[in-house]
Amino acid sequence: MKKILIIGRGFLGDYIFQELKRQPNKIFTTIHKNASGDNIFLDISNSKMVEQVFDEINPDIVINCAANTNVDYLEENPQQAYDVNSLGPKNLAILCSEKKSRLIHVSTDGIFDGKKGMYKENDVPNPVNVYGRSKLDGEKLIHEYSSNYVILRTNFFGFHGQNRFLFNWMFNSLKNNEKIIGFEDAFFNPLEISNLATMIEEIAFSKYQGIIHLSSDSIVNKYQFALKIAEEFQFDKSLIIKGSITNSNLKAQRPADTTLDNTKAKFLLKTNPISIENSLKIIKRKFYKDIF
Repeated sequence: MKKILIIGRGFLGDYIFQELKRQPNKIFTTIHKNASGDNIFLDISNSKMVEQVFDEINPDIVINCAANTNVDYLEENPQQAYDVNSLGPKNLAILCSEKKSRLIHVSTDGIFDGKKGMYKENDVPNPVNVYGRSKLDGEKLIHEYSSNYVILRTNFFGFHGQNRFLFNWMFNSLKNNEKIIGFEDAFFNPLEISNLATMIEEIAFSKYQGIIHLSSDSIVNKYQFALKIAEEFQFDKSLIIKGSITNSNLKAQRPADTTLDNTKAKFLLKTNPISIENSLKIIKRKFYKDIF
């Protein structure tokens, strides 16, 4: 039985928790706001707090899902980006090294500039905004201060119970007959969140060390992604308007093509990536009563 510490029991962290608890593991979870129940309050930018949690738990595996992902907000508040996305991973890496814990760190496709797409693990990152730079710094600090680690870069979607993030925004807008803009020049190949959680569990218990890209085989732009949602849930496709990310009013620059090459993952893992179309069917089946 392994002692597993999930840092950040948010959207992804909770899915990983649900996946891991199926096996006889001792699981601990942390949260940064409104800690309740069995969740431990932890600010990963506070090294003393991190040290205290590690001393109490002495985890075998640490899975870091904690991040500040508010891209536009962070562009104007860079210190908050670096506190959570850079300093936090450094603190975890130091304690993982001291306690000989295995560190699984969730990074992002946003560390790339989006000029070519289908990025491999050894492609040189070149982030175009504060969020991406802070996440890349976090990767570098983990590499510097830890040895037994996995940095997984990914992009994911799914139904969120509190109606946050891309899928819920598109779904709810179309459900309410509201028009949305889908960028034709913003490409990605995201995984459905439960599919990703299963991959992360497999990686956590593997012997692999280094960087790995976790992504779907389905490459779409944001306009096409919205269309697929409309098709699966029988919404009015005419509500989806073609747009360009270069003409948007977003405060932070966005990389145009952050698709990730998943060749290594498909070679190493038994868990296969699920297509976007099938992922939407899974969401429909699981959450039909919640979303209609």
